[in-house]
Amino acid sequence: MLRTIPAPAPFDHPAADVILRSSDKEPMDFRFFKMLLTLSSPFFSDIFTLPQPNIPLLYPSERLGLDGEKISLVQMAEDKETLQLLLGLCTPISVHESPRFSSLQEISKVAEAALKFEMDGVLKYLRGEIISLRFIEAQPLRVFAIAYRYGWDEEARKAARYTLRHSIDTPFFPELEFISGATLHKLRDYHRMCGEVASSRALLQPALAEPDDQWTWITCKRCPQAWNPDRRPSGSIYDFIATVTGLDTVDTAKLTDTRKWWVDWVRDVAKELRTRPWGETAKKWDLLSKAVTSAASCPACSKRAREDLEAFSLMLSVAIEKDISSVELDLSFDDWSQSSPAT
Repeated sequence: MLRTIPAPAPFDHPAADVILRSSDKEPMDFRFFKMLLTLSSPFFSDIFTLPQPNIPLLYPSERLGLDGEKISLVQMAEDKETLQLLLGLCTPISVHESPRFSSLQEISKVAEAALKFEMDGVLKYLRGEIISLRFIEAQPLRVFAIAYRYGWDEEARKAARYTLRHSIDTPFFPELEFISGATLHKLRDYHRMCGEVASSRALLQPALAEPDDQWTWITCKRCPQAWNPDRRPSGSIYDFIATVTGLDTVDTAKLTDTRKWWVDWVRDVAKELRTRPWGETAKKWDLLSKAVTSAASCPACSKRAREDLEAFSLMLSVAIEKDISSVELDLSFDDWSQSSPAT
């Protein structure tokens, strides 16, 4: 005789009129209510209105209801963890508080079941849950893959934006099998374009500086300049500025007024932005500390370097976020597949 385990409260109610049995090696029986399933799922609503002898999923249970009558039992394909979360979302909050998902794998498994049972309300809840900060900040690429799998456009695009906070080169994870190579290529291309836009915004800062700006790296005349005023500047920053703005053909005097430690900071930020193109990169603490340490050798800059650089990096961060917002992700769900990853 098959040994089963009773589910914990509130899925052990003696007045329940249906039992959902999990697919585990040692199954768990969830005593539940047809009415709640009917309200949550058109699939179950149809099932429960059909004559039971014609329903392969339903058969008399050895367990009895309050009045001693046999109640229906449904053999489920889901394991006990998935059923507990799924049914928890179908239970009134006055009886059972909303389940807390501890992993993206749990969300994916419950979403697969909710889709099968046409539980639109549950799917809507999961769409909000998957982009909660505890998931989307730490694992945006996994969130993107799951959202793409289920055709959740808004959530997939938000996750794509969060991937900018990380390197796009990540180790393999199973959810990558939910998306096509073409989709992954588009996401990488989006990441690359955002990197170029953000890096360019940083590299343009020396060209955007005004002679009457009061930043310490412009007002200071004591510590080393970024380049020699007696000859044409060279190096990656100036070459970029010359190409984009044409400053090689106009007066470059204001470029010679900036201090070397600040231009070095700009270069470091621009490099970092190619890997992690989001506004907060401009405020990266280790890059700021490195620049402040360099400025400390100058009696003039040392007094204001940290305060000015923190204020400037905040402004640059806002500008970077604005520029990145103009980059569009070419995303379609034409090749979307709901097939589960190979096991």
